[in-house]
Amino acid sequence: MLASLMLALASSVALHAIPVNTIYIDMPGAPKQHLALHCARPAQASRTSVLFIHGASFPTMLASGFEFAPGDSWLEYMARKGYVACGLDFLGFGASSRPPAMMGPAHAAAPVTDANEAANEIALAVDALRKKQGMTAVHIVAHSWGTVAAAAFAARHPDALSSLTLFGPIVPVKATADTTPQAAWWPLTAQQRLEQLRFKDVLPPDQHLLEPAVDNTWAPSFAASVPHVAGDKPETLRIPYGPLADIDAVSAGQYPYDARDVIVPVFVVYGNYDDVVNDAGATSFLQRFTASPLKWRLRIDDGTHVMHLERNRYSLYESVNAFIHAAEDMAP
Repeated sequence: MLASLMLALASSVALHAIPVNTIYIDMPGAPKQHLALHCARPAQASRTSVLFIHGASFPTMLASGFEFAPGDSWLEYMARKGYVACGLDFLGFGASSRPPAMMGPAHAAAPVTDANEAANEIALAVDALRKKQGMTAVHIVAHSWGTVAAAAFAARHPDALSSLTLFGPIVPVKATADTTPQAAWWPLTAQQRLEQLRFKDVLPPDQHLLEPAVDNTWAPSFAASVPHVAGDKPETLRIPYGPLADIDAVSAGQYPYDARDVIVPVFVVYGNYDDVVNDAGATSFLQRFTASPLKWRLRIDDGTHVMHLERNRYSLYESVNAFIHAAEDMAP
């Protein structure tokens, strides 16, 4: 009810679009490779940033940066709250470079952009925000597989962040990892991914949660975000395989970091229809962060694993904003 009211209020007010500018970050030791950092800035100057980390298959501008209407994206929402709101595209995604392995046969190279590499890329983005953009505080908001990379970064750079939000985190659900041969990339079509986002096998038959704009424009935008490789079918998108390898390992309890090394406030948030994490999994997962001075866990009703693309997304926005405020209030 509250989420519906908030959405109605937001829809009744005409939002002015906030420009989203892209900063390109060169990759050390790889002169032809770069990362893309998409940023929306508040009206008043700010030295506090929220850095969004995307999941396994689609980039920033299809996630936190997706506009449901002019001016209506999670990036712009956080910019209106006074933060420099940025979203990082990992190598192989969105406006970032495609590594050479993405151009060759799938099984000719190791998985592209696993969590360890992604954590290094987050380090470059945080460094750019602090040293080149003048940020004195950075809060990370990560989704799905991105939570693995973000937590790995937080564990290895304990003083770099002000808080860590893990939205729909990957948690252990099986005993062993698969032995399926891995590849550099995997094929997907935009329409296939859109159908997955509907979560028809999870939701009640009469319930549809995706925002209308996602139904109408998301798939062609996703298709346009991935360069076509000669010889592929026209609808085929090449997606880095590293995240899938990480998801399989973490689902079997093999994390690339020690949660005890994370010393910032941690927030685990998920929807009641999330098929990746439930109450028991979230509780057990959050208990691993023994050094965190503040731990929040929240289940939001009427949300799936992609709640940021759904009708109740404002409940997610507001809860994350409240947590960041709580973390800032604790800061010395």
